Amino acid sequence: MALDGDERGGFFIERSWSIFNTPRLQWRVTPQYFVQRAISPTTFQFSESNEGGIFNPAVFGLKNRINVGIAPRTNLNSDLALNSFDFEEIEDNLRGKIGLRQTIGKFDNPYQFDLEYNYRDRLFNGSLGFQTVRSSIGGVVTSPNLAIPGTGITFNYQASIQNINADTDREDLLETERESDRINLTRYQGALFINKSFRIWSGQALPSTKTEGLRYTPTPVVPYLELITGVRGVASFYSNNENQPSLEGTIGLQGQLGHFSRSWLDYTGFKFSYSQNIRGDESPFLFDRLVDRQTLELGFNQQLYGPIRLGINTSLDLSSSTEISTDYTLEYSRRTHSVILRYNPVLELGSFSLRISDFNWQGNPEPFRDEITPVIQGVEQ
Repeated sequence: MALDGDERGGFFIERSWSIFNTPRLQWRVTPQYFVQRAISPTTFQFSESNEGGIFNPAVFGLKNRINVGIAPRTNLNSDLALNSFDFEEIEDNLRGKIGLRQTIGKFDNPYQFDLEYNYRDRLFNGSLGFQTVRSSIGGVVTSPNLAIPGTGITFNYQASIQNINADTDREDLLETERESDRINLTRYQGALFINKSFRIWSGQALPSTKTEGLRYTPTPVVPYLELITGVRGVASFYSNNENQPSLEGTIGLQGQLGHFSRSWLDYTGFKFSYSQNIRGDESPFLFDRLVDRQTLELGFNQQLYGPIRLGINTSLDLSSSTEISTDYTLEYSRRTHSVILRYNPVLELGSFSLRISDFNWQGNPEPFRDEITPVIQGVEQ
C-alpha cells in the first residue's frame, strides 16, 4: 500500500508477481489499483471520453521490470510504469527506461559503465520540486568508493555524456511558436565526491541474545557519535556553450544512543548537517539547475515504547526559507520482522511496508526509490 498524490492521484495498492526468477533472467510484474482516483474522481482529470468509476481503465496501473544477465558482468535492465490504462492519454502516463550495465575492474569494488535511454524520467530537484525529463540517451561511468591510504578520506567520481530533451524557463532558448517548453541539448558532466568522518565516541553492543541486544532488532545496536565532512565538485557543460560549475562543502554530526533493548526511550538516532555551495552560471534546464545554495538536513529517530520508533527527516533551503522535503516514519520493529509507515507531505508520497528477517521476502521499504531520481547539486543520484 502506498500514497502518490503527484503521479497516481493519492492512495493506491499494488502487488508484485515474479514471472521468471532464474540466475540469468528476472521478470517482475506489479499491477496497481488507484483507490483514491477511483472513489474520488474529481481529484483526477480524466480524458473527455471517460467519466471515472471504480472499473475505469484510468484507475489501473502497471509496473514491469526485467533484468537479463547477458554475461557474468553485463546486465540489461528494463523498467516500465503505466499510470493509466486509458490509452487516449498514454503519452502522459507512460514512463520507461532501458539500460545496459557493464562492470569493469575488481570484482569486490568495480567501476560501472551504463548506457541508458529514459522516456519521461521522473526526478526531484530540491525546492524546484518534481521535474520530468522527456527523453535522454547517453552513457555514465561511475567509480567505486576509493580510499586514500592512511588518511581516512574516501572519494568517488563519475562522468557522463547525455543528449537530453527537457523543460526550460528560458525564453531566449525557445521558439516563439511552440507546442512545449522543452529544448534539446547534449550535456557533458563530471563530478567528484570526497568524504571523511571523525569518530568521536563509540560504545559497546549488548550481547546477541533475545532478551538483550536482539530484543527489538535483528542486529545489536552499537552506540556512536561522529563528525561527518564532505566536498562535492560538479561541472556541467551544454552544447549551446553554457555551463553550470559548482563546489559544495558539508559538515555535520550523526550518531545513535542507547541499545534499543529496554522498554522506554532506549534508542535515539540523529543526524544534523549543513551544506553551503558556490555556483557559476546556471543550467539552461530546470531538472538539474542548482538553486538550493544553503541547506540544512535534520534527522531524528526515537524509541517511544517497546518496539515502536518515530522518525522525522527534513531538509531546508536556508537562503529562501523553503522546506525541501520532510519524511515521517512510524516503525514497529522486532528481531524477526518490522512494519514501517512512511509519509512525506511535501512530496505527497507515503507507503506501508513489511520486513520479515531471515526469509527471502522483505517487501519494499522504499517503493518510490526506483521511480523517483533525486537530483543533488545537478547530479542524478
